[in-house]
Amino acid sequence: MSLGRKSKIAGAFERAQAYDAHAMIQRVAADRLAARIAALDFDETAPALEIGCGTGFLTEALLAARPALRLTASDVAPAMLDRTRARVGDRAGIDYAVLDGEHPGPSPTGGWGLIASSLAAQWFEEPASSIARLAGLIAPRGCLAFTTLVSGSFAEWTAALEAAGLADVTRRYPEPENLVRQCNPDFHSDIAVYTLTERHENGMAFLRALRAIGAATSWDRTARPAALRRAIEHFEEEGASVRYEIAEIVIRRKHG
Repeated sequence: MSLGRKSKIAGAFERAQAYDAHAMIQRVAADRLAARIAALDFDETAPALEIGCGTGFLTEALLAARPALRLTASDVAPAMLDRTRARVGDRAGIDYAVLDGEHPGPSPTGGWGLIASSLAAQWFEEPASSIARLAGLIAPRGCLAFTTLVSGSFAEWTAALEAAGLADVTRRYPEPENLVRQCNPDFHSDIAVYTLTERHENGMAFLRALRAIGAATSWDRTARPAALRRAIEHFEEEGASVRYEIAEIVIRRKHG
């Protein structure tokens, strides 16, 4: 990820002081992923890494489901990491680290028993190669388990922007299968996609919610005001709701 883009994204999340109040989708996705991880068979004695911990939804749920984890919670935004620490606290076996999830550095000796991430990989500059890189860091009996937004997410807002002549500011999300296409053939990927819908009072409420969770980058600040107003009107005419298409993906070695 380029330093400029990384800094911009980190800055947006640093300013997301009202994140928890608006991040209902993020909380649901984190709880679902934690439940999935709780049912997995992996080497719990090996260290675990969480990428993009945000304010700690997944961190808290993971530790409730797997209290024996030796977990390093990480995020690219120091302020978010501080909020996770405030939620979870300092305790034995838990570390906190500011790092770029696409390039987390070398794995501990033997590899990570678990790498987990909830709704962070959509911010990766090169998702497929980064996911393949992360998979290569897991232990023989470890797993990479994450959720991310995929094709179809925010389709209603994208359609409204395009109707207003703002196709150049829309964000495109990948097909789920493309996220794992660079993984080594020695790895198996289990992909499940589900939909969560979020309804808003109006278009401005939607944009305020995006800003509140640090996710408005490139959508509402580069558009021409008149065109943006047209997009908002179209969005409201269609019901002011958006779908999150969420891929829940578990990657592990075929022969652990």
